[in-house]
Amino acid sequence: MGLAIWYFLRTRPGELHPLPRTQVEAFFSDGGLLPNDHQVVRYAEVVVQLEHRKAVAVVRVGCFPYRVLADGTIDRKHLQEVMALTGEAAFGGGFAFRSTPGVVDAGHRFAKRRLQHVGEWHLSDAEQAALRTLVNRKAGRTIM
Repeated sequence: MGLAIWYFLRTRPGELHPLPRTQVEAFFSDGGLLPNDHQVVRYAEVVVQLEHRKAVAVVRVGCFPYRVLADGTIDRKHLQEVMALTGEAAFGGGFAFRSTPGVVDAGHRFAKRRLQHVGEWHLSDAEQAALRTLVNRKAGRTIM
């Protein structure tokens, strides 16, 4: 038993296409380019459970937008801001000061909402149907 991650690129509203892992890795680490829609790359990441190297279930689906620069490479400054927000949402950002007695420290909750706004996108009904078709085709059976 194991896990695999499959990637699917949204090229325009309603359209998803399989995306090789090597292209995703190059995009994040080697200055690779991915097709973008108004300087935003959107892709779906599907984590599947494997048994005997065959996909048997979808464990998780995540949909992520990434800003790109005019040349099509990832906007590293924005990526760093999103990563900082991730840490703040997970662990809170107020380690350097003590909160006022009687006041609930909810900064991490606000950070989580901001992160959802800048770090996630939601599939439309057409995109969900397209993703389901692509995942089931790749699995060779209905798993989603």
